[in-house]
Amino acid sequence: MRRMILCLVVLAGFGLPVAAQDLRGHGGPVGALDAGQGVLVSGGFDTRAILWDLDTATARNVTRFHDGNVTAVRLLPTGGFVTAGQDGRLAIWHADGRDPQFATPAGASAVASLGVSPDGAQVAAGYWDGRVLRLDLGTQQATEFQAHSDRVTGLGYLPDGDLVTVGGDLLLVRWTRQSDLAFRQSLPELPNGLAIADSGVAVIFADGALRLYDDAGAFMAERFLADRPLVSVTARTDTIAAASVDGSVWLLASDDLTPRHTFTAAAGPVWALAMTDTQVFSSGADGLIRRWSLDGDDLERFVADVAPALHDGSRGAEVWKNCAVCHSLEPDDHSMAAPSLHGILGRPIATQSGYDYSEALQELDIIWTAETISELFTYGPETYTPGSRMPEQRIGAPEDREALVAYLQRVTDAQD
Repeated sequence: MRRMILCLVVLAGFGLPVAAQDLRGHGGPVGALDAGQGVLVSGGFDTRAILWDLDTATARNVTRFHDGNVTAVRLLPTGGFVTAGQDGRLAIWHADGRDPQFATPAGASAVASLGVSPDGAQVAAGYWDGRVLRLDLGTQQATEFQAHSDRVTGLGYLPDGDLVTVGGDLLLVRWTRQSDLAFRQSLPELPNGLAIADSGVAVIFADGALRLYDDAGAFMAERFLADRPLVSVTARTDTIAAASVDGSVWLLASDDLTPRHTFTAAAGPVWALAMTDTQVFSSGADGLIRRWSLDGDDLERFVADVAPALHDGSRGAEVWKNCAVCHSLEPDDHSMAAPSLHGILGRPIATQSGYDYSEALQELDIIWTAETISELFTYGPETYTPGSRMPEQRIGAPEDREALVAYLQRVTDAQD
């Protein structure tokens, strides 16, 4: 339940293509995208990975395999796709498969980034603990090595098959196909991701800059796009797309980072971007996948139509909009990223039937009352309910916490 405001989404000077309808299928924030010829794969906080047909804007395959968020996805040249998760697992899927063709064991660290080699024979995964795993798709053999001393924030394959990684230790590193060190380059700021462009390695940073490096690690160009962190990046042919925590997206020339178009894709962070030859796709906290014309033509204003359940015009209903991205208020409705909150007051934590709670959450001794719900949003989930998959956030104003509790009680009474 990230704090956010669902509001008008306006493309600065432009708008949304009339023919480019949103893709709707996730029950919570979407943090992973990859696009190819006629298809797109997405991964969300709801543990779903969805393979989309772009011509019809419909889901071809909906999978639920990972324990927790689907943190990264990649399409395969064979028509299948790869998913990775908060559980540290990689899963290889056929396009129409309901179960993985192959999956790695669960790990102690979440996967932060994924890449597929140019020949489609190998997948690389970067972990929060700095490791990189390379999986041979033919033999299903995996090898791993310590690439960084902190989280691997991005990785990608160069055309010759070498691997490039960036990490929380402020390093850009190139690895040979045998995982030997080719070079190590210090970075000026915290990198938040990378994409392989025609002209080199495009890296986004927490200082709001996009910087371009050649395949030997030499600095080529930089463009300061914002005074806030950039959080997603993708590249295709001669174009790089980058997005920030405030919802802004930039399309730039890949050779010298000259801006071509700038637009606002969301009211909050754009957690993922993907691109085809004609369209750019964005996703974030509201669960929608939006697509935009790559050249910025024929665009119009639109309103995100995510409506909170049983909105009664109260302050509590306004606060509930933030929760409605991941939770339902309908009895036993666990189709979204998190369990239904119907009848939550007076219920012990992690006891709603039909939802797969983490073991850590089931061991907590909490009864949900007005006081404990208020404490949850006072201190945040990481402190108050360790082991929860709930994104970290707080509600600062006591009156907003009280209004939310009153709304939950009122809606439950109305439904019973």
